[in-house]
Amino acid sequence: MREVLARIRTIWLVAKRGEITEIIQGAQQRVYSNSTSLVLRRDLSKPLKPPSSKQPITVRPIRDSDLSRIVKERPRRYSVLRANIPTCYVAESTDGQLCYMQWLIAPDEQQRLKPYIKGELRELLPEEVLLEFAYTFEKFRGQGVMPAAMATIAEQGMCDGARWAITYVKEDNIASLKGCSKAGFRPYMMCEAQWRFFRFRQSFRLLPEGARYSFEQEPPPDVKP
Repeated sequence: MREVLARIRTIWLVAKRGEITEIIQGAQQRVYSNSTSLVLRRDLSKPLKPPSSKQPITVRPIRDSDLSRIVKERPRRYSVLRANIPTCYVAESTDGQLCYMQWLIAPDEQQRLKPYIKGELRELLPEEVLLEFAYTFEKFRGQGVMPAAMATIAEQGMCDGARWAITYVKEDNIASLKGCSKAGFRPYMMCEAQWRFFRFRQSFRLLPEGARYSFEQEPPPDVKP
């Protein structure tokens, strides 16, 4: 019952912010849609200097005092915030404003996330962690906050003994893919999803080692003497 009430309140909050179109589009997608996502992976055992952002940030776990500010701008996250699934991290500016948020999910918490995901996620292995529900606050977009924060959040997975950080991004979301690339993530798998009259089908395909993003140029051919 608590989950149902949280979902009802989420719809009300989204509608209040004028974003009801997103809910309608989501329902339509479950009737008939095809989508392709890249599963990206970062090797946490390889040191990476987090990219810098135009706005200096500090990354920390979410606090109760953050909830009202998050829900005001991103009401769609009300339900999952109420579920208290560990761990949501936020990035804040030097003056205390929230810039970015994202969950880092360990394998033993993955099933708790399932009710809030459109479709399915590949089951995490013991040495993996999942980054999900990334969001850059509108005021701080275009300042390089996402890759800087995401790189730092991913490294928190090492505290749980993870070697690999995993995240999903739609194939046509070039801006997010570029941000993930700067945060150290590389193409790992392809995920094909279909909705047909509320029935969901999904398949995963492992990509060749060294697979490139669509926006990356191919290396020039070797010139033979």
